[in-house]
Amino acid sequence: MATETKPTNNFIAGERDRNQSGRFLSLIWVGWVLVLLLLVGLFVASLPHAVSDVKYFEWQVQVARPVAIIIFPTYDAFVTYLLVLRLSAVALFWGTAVYLVWRKPKEWMVVYVSATLLMMSYMLVFQSDMDRWRFPNELLELMPAVAWIAPTLFLICFFLLFYLFPDGRFVPKWIGLLGVAVTGMTILFFNQLEMNLNISEETGWILFVFTIFLFALIGLISQTLKWRKATVVEKQQTRLVLFALGLFIALPLLQSIISLLVGDEPWLHFLSLHLFLIGATLIPITIGISALRFRLWQMDVLLNRTLVYGGLTAVIILLYVGVVGLLGSFFGRDGNLLLAVLATGLIAVLFNPLRHRLQRLVNQLIYGQRDDPFAVMTTLGKQLAETTVPNQMLPALVQTIAQALKLPYVAIANNEDDILAATSEKQITIYRSFPLVYQSQTIGQLQIAPREAGEKFTLEEENLLRQVARQAGTAVYAAQLTDQLQQSRERLVITREEERRRLRRDLHDGLGPQLATLTIKAGAAQNVLRSDPDQAEKLLNEIKTESQNAIKEIRQVVEGLRPPSLDQLGLLSALQEFVNQHENGRLQIAIQAPELLPNLPAAVEVAAYRIATEAVTNVARHAHAHTCQVRLFINRQLTLMIVDDGEGFSLIPSAGIGLLSMRERAEELGGTFEIVSNKNGTTITAVLPFQK
Repeated sequence: MATETKPTNNFIAGERDRNQSGRFLSLIWVGWVLVLLLLVGLFVASLPHAVSDVKYFEWQVQVARPVAIIIFPTYDAFVTYLLVLRLSAVALFWGTAVYLVWRKPKEWMVVYVSATLLMMSYMLVFQSDMDRWRFPNELLELMPAVAWIAPTLFLICFFLLFYLFPDGRFVPKWIGLLGVAVTGMTILFFNQLEMNLNISEETGWILFVFTIFLFALIGLISQTLKWRKATVVEKQQTRLVLFALGLFIALPLLQSIISLLVGDEPWLHFLSLHLFLIGATLIPITIGISALRFRLWQMDVLLNRTLVYGGLTAVIILLYVGVVGLLGSFFGRDGNLLLAVLATGLIAVLFNPLRHRLQRLVNQLIYGQRDDPFAVMTTLGKQLAETTVPNQMLPALVQTIAQALKLPYVAIANNEDDILAATSEKQITIYRSFPLVYQSQTIGQLQIAPREAGEKFTLEEENLLRQVARQAGTAVYAAQLTDQLQQSRERLVITREEERRRLRRDLHDGLGPQLATLTIKAGAAQNVLRSDPDQAEKLLNEIKTESQNAIKEIRQVVEGLRPPSLDQLGLLSALQEFVNQHENGRLQIAIQAPELLPNLPAAVEVAAYRIATEAVTNVARHAHAHTCQVRLFINRQLTLMIVDDGEGFSLIPSAGIGLLSMRERAEELGGTFEIVSNKNGTTITAVLPFQK
């Protein structure tokens, strides 16, 4: 089997030169590390005071309080609930960001997206804590600068992400200048107070919302142009992420419009706290799915155990914080030890079910239904049952197998390695083959590529794929029969039309002119009958001769359609008459057959007669044989054997001795044709099925 060739991805092909620039990549990495250190420090500084800050200082939480106390038992429970949601969002942002740079540390666009996710984790989740950071007294003077620079960097990175995703290019190039200009205007109006702009705060926020709308419109144009040029795979890789980015931009605009219409209602702010957070977390979620499932940026799939236990750790931490916080809201925080014990006990009870559930989810994400063979076979059977168009059966089959088991490439090939159906037009050179068998006969191969370069299928996967191949074998055989039937129909149509053309040619070019000549000569004879009897007699003799020739030609045409001897004598007598004509002192021909044959279909009689006469003619002309036997057997089918003791011949088909025509006559009736030839003689066997 050939060596592996790894699939290419056009998304990053255009950035190879830039990625190889060590200085540029080093600069990106320095920025990433600085962002990480800054955010870790800010997060650690803010976390001890997060409860009090959210509870007493966040204005939107305060406005939403009347609605919260209706839904939650206490206001503290609502605050704890918000913190758990935000910690979950931070875990998603940070986990996705670290995973990206871990798998693709040399791709500048991946590092840039990772840094943007890190900044989003703080700016979108704990941005309201910006003016309450706990700094040493020596650094308090830096607070205004940091408070202005941090959100500005975030806006720049996020806004440009909307234009650069996924390949790091502006499309078209001029739209980059326009996007940068709109981004600058948005930052200007966002920082209106720090910039001391000579406009009111309300006007500044209106302009800020307007520039966001303008930015989104230009970004939509840019991404639409990229989308039109993208391949099917590239569209699949970016569809979810673009949806999340667009939704995140649309939600604040929608909130602003509703706020202008209904005012600052508590329910609106309560809903906004959730929608804004959900819209933000959809970005790392969709990027992670695109990387894991659709290999965005050629991202390799993460190790199974890392995903399971990483997710399990995050769930346990969030569950612990949530349980302690909620119980503390109900019973007070004096019994911290008791609350911790209760939370730990609950986690211990839930640990194993959570691990099994996460394992199933991760396996399904990466391997599809590999762990549920019954589901795979059911899905396969259902797809085959629902496919009503015969020529769509094999494409539907390979697509179903690929989707059910999350395989990058599945193909079906015949025994000559011709691809009959595949999930991708680009044929790969490294794959695992599983034979497609029908009634102990190999009819093709199921070709399956591993999910990753160098990956091998497990024993369980091998067994499952063999089961799939066994079930697929019947479908492939049915598809091949359908194809053969279609080809047979086409051959019959072609043969029928060629036969009609031959008849037309024989009648038009042969009998037609002869009959026309007879008519002319008959008229001429009539004209000279009294004036020149001798000339009239001569013309009548010519008419007689030409009439005999026409009759002979008509008989030849009729015999070409169906030998008259079959209707006059029957199959056995017609064969005996033909044999008597070809016997001589050197060649003895005998017929062995039942005394009485059943009523055979006309097509079977013609095929048997033509095969037998063609074979006997070949023996008489080429075999140098002394004896030849024509044997007929009846047992739900007519078996015809022609056996001679001649010199034999090469089994390479030759139109000159009619082997192809004999085979075609047998196969047209659904029968078989076999030749065995060696130096001791030749045996031709034709089996012609019929219904009694």
